[in-house]
Amino acid sequence: MTHMVRGRSFERLEALHEGDIPVEAVGIAHRLDPSVLYQALRRANRIGVGLDETLLAAGYVSPDELAQAAAHELGVAFEPLDPAVFAAPGRVSAKDVVAMLRSGVMRTEDGRLVAAARGLRLRRLAATLDERPELRGRISLTTPERLADFVRWRFARQLGWRAAFQLRDRQPELSAGTLSASRSLFGVAAFALAALFLTTTTTSFFGAWVLPGLVALMLVGSATLKLAACTVPPQAPPRPARDDGSLPDYSLIVPLYREARVVPQLVDALDAINYPREKLQVLLVIEADDEPTATALALHARRPGFEVIVAPAVGPRTKPKALNASLPFARGSVVGVYDAEDVPDPLQLRQVCTALRARGNERIGCVQARLVIDNLADGWIPRQFAAEYAGYFDVVLPMLDRYRLPLPLGGTSNHFRRTALDDVSGWDPFNVTEDADLGVRLARAGWGTEVIASTTDEEAPRRLGSWMRQRTRWYKGWMQTLLVHARQPLLMARTAGWPGTLTLLFLLGSGTAAALLHPVLVVSLLLNVMREPPANPSVVSTMLDAIWFCVLLAGLVGVVLSTLMGMRRRGIPGIGGVAALMPLYWLMMSAAAWRGLIELVVAPTRWEKTEHGLARTSRRRQRLRPAVRLRSSGAVRPPPPLGAALS
Repeated sequence: MTHMVRGRSFERLEALHEGDIPVEAVGIAHRLDPSVLYQALRRANRIGVGLDETLLAAGYVSPDELAQAAAHELGVAFEPLDPAVFAAPGRVSAKDVVAMLRSGVMRTEDGRLVAAARGLRLRRLAATLDERPELRGRISLTTPERLADFVRWRFARQLGWRAAFQLRDRQPELSAGTLSASRSLFGVAAFALAALFLTTTTTSFFGAWVLPGLVALMLVGSATLKLAACTVPPQAPPRPARDDGSLPDYSLIVPLYREARVVPQLVDALDAINYPREKLQVLLVIEADDEPTATALALHARRPGFEVIVAPAVGPRTKPKALNASLPFARGSVVGVYDAEDVPDPLQLRQVCTALRARGNERIGCVQARLVIDNLADGWIPRQFAAEYAGYFDVVLPMLDRYRLPLPLGGTSNHFRRTALDDVSGWDPFNVTEDADLGVRLARAGWGTEVIASTTDEEAPRRLGSWMRQRTRWYKGWMQTLLVHARQPLLMARTAGWPGTLTLLFLLGSGTAAALLHPVLVVSLLLNVMREPPANPSVVSTMLDAIWFCVLLAGLVGVVLSTLMGMRRRGIPGIGGVAALMPLYWLMMSAAAWRGLIELVVAPTRWEKTEHGLARTSRRRQRLRPAVRLRSSGAVRPPPPLGAALS
């Protein structure tokens, strides 16, 4: 039921074309131009939100002005939640704090209620007060922004613990924070196997069958996946959802650390997203000691809907902990994650909604968009990076999606059902590839992942040092993920299924094993060349050499073919140059894998930061800022067509 109020303020307002002013805005309506109010009311009715939310998103009023006016009309007090004088409840658990933010209601020590209500929620509160007027003396009104700020200040300890240790304490077997001796054993085993591979003769059973058999199994499994992926036709992008009234509330989380130089670009990219502003929340998460980024956000992210959250200084300083720290403040039923340098397709959120609402997708917990390297003209490293991404996101992942196989997520442009994130306790703060780990845990909890043909432009490192630090972190995190989920292999197979388990093993395990073994195989080949060949090679030796040749050829063809096919689908030029430099790129990956193995043992949660904003070339970013300028406007107007960005 739509609750309307005729108040003293309404009498001073010129008559509208139709209807009355809803309760959430009646106290503020007399301050606004009638034409603006009329257009805002039409828009609010069309997209299914409160009139106050539309006025706020357009910048006509502030949250405090709305709440104070609404409190006056409802006959309740306005509560500023000043931390210096407001008495908050004493013993509150992290679960209670999250429930407080979700409900927008906080109970004081003396039993009074503080409600952070706006829009349709405020209408329901008004209806309740009409039915039970005696409640007016027990309820006060505040803004969602003031409640969130107060909670961050008063309950920082509870929220910090939840962000850092919830998964480790609830499900220790699924957290990399409980890996201890296994990390060291894994490192020792990897070095020992590499040494054995180089020193063990092929005449022994171990050297002739065991080691080569294990390596062949991993390489053949990975090659089979990639060759099968090359037979799957390209995906078509889903149609963007057009009915604004049925779109859900959406929260975007963007963790930032030392990203001051890309903040203007980030704000422009988020501003270009085509989604109702009243239903879009942007949470920008920073570290307490990152003053330059905080200053840049204060200058550029000043529009309604943008909120800055400081990650608590508790536990490991990692991206997944920052994501967990912001999750309690996310109001959307869908939660998306972007990186600081991302430029997503403006229609991506609408395409995600189409995918989530498709028949049979009720258990799709995450939608993964495709990542595209935007600065491939910066040098040969970004070009190799772009080719690698094209093979993975345009060839391999669509095949996994088609056959409903689980997949390691891509770290950004992930869009989750909030219920799925809650079901798996969010991200693992102790895993430095929280994306890959979360993809596995979603699969184990019965949630699927869908890949859509919607792109997000990213910046690749153009210098070897930056690339090496980033790739070291990736390999270290993949090893963490393998160790965590290999602790209970039978349970993993029962929860994710044998096809899903083998798929994840071949994607993560084969890629890591291949990178670690690549230099070992090269050295082994050189040693064999230098050795004097036997005068009369045995049949077994000849057969083994032939099998090895076929295995290595299959692995090589799988990687190269999927990469080159991805380049062709993505329209990346210079296929010949990329193919010629692949062997050098593989050696770089091997160096990063061995470096990651060492870090796994000595510094498992160290997060080596990748600097952004250093790209010299871009195919899309140069067009971004002029387009945003053209869209900016100070007036509320009837909703623009779907192809235009909403102001």
